[in-house]
Amino acid sequence: ASFTKAAGIVNLTQPAISLHIKRLEEQVGRKLIERGARKVTLTHEGEILLGYARRILALHREAEGQLGNAELSGTGRFGAPEDFDASVLSLVLAQFRRRHTAVLLEITIGLGPDVRRAFDAGGLDIAIINVEPGERDGFKLGGDDRVWVASPDFERRPDEAVPLVMYTPTCDWRRIATDLLDQSGIAWTMAMTSSGVTGLNAGIDAGLGISVAASKSVGKNLQIVGKQLGLPVLPPFEYRLVESPAAPAAARRLAFMIKEVFSQDFVEEATD
Repeated sequence: ASFTKAAGIVNLTQPAISLHIKRLEEQVGRKLIERGARKVTLTHEGEILLGYARRILALHREAEGQLGNAELSGTGRFGAPEDFDASVLSLVLAQFRRRHTAVLLEITIGLGPDVRRAFDAGGLDIAIINVEPGERDGFKLGGDDRVWVASPDFERRPDEAVPLVMYTPTCDWRRIATDLLDQSGIAWTMAMTSSGVTGLNAGIDAGLGISVAASKSVGKNLQIVGKQLGLPVLPPFEYRLVESPAAPAAARRLAFMIKEVFSQDFVEEATD
């Protein structure tokens, strides 16, 4: 994480974050941060203040939970891709529902490109999208590697075109995979196309062909096969949270909670 990431959490610029820290140091009369060539660390006084800050935030959340359930109302429209970490998503949504019972969330889970298009068209207030590294839209939640996967029982004959199990042609991952195969001179055929994750997983489990997945999502029912089959290395990707400037308060609060989950330790890990 970084000052840039911190700025994204609180919707300020990086220079503004630096100014806030400077003012805080002036208020307490102590140096709170040591800036190295590439790393920012807390001083002893900074560690002490961090402990108090965490206690203040914990008390704020506790008070909000007891008194603030009705402070938000209305509707928030949120979208996320099917391959995003479901355990994290369910945790955040459950916390939001407990804290803000008067809010109606309209949640869309779908293919990454479809979620991105819905957000761009104004159909979503906030969305998690997957993008290529280097894109600057939104707040970075994390990243992962794309890998070639197949069923443990899958076998490919040397003279056989690579059978693929992929999402529909609108999927960026499908385009990236087939473009790399073409550039590498590797013949391929589309063994199965699915518009949803259930159908895709069924095709992979049946041994119909290979697919592309995020490395952190590969379970025991799959094997990574890129190296053994001599397939090209796939590029990594990032998850980012994007917010509409017109997002209502309910959607902005959900966005803040998502950022909070992914940024709990940004101070300790910060680099300049």
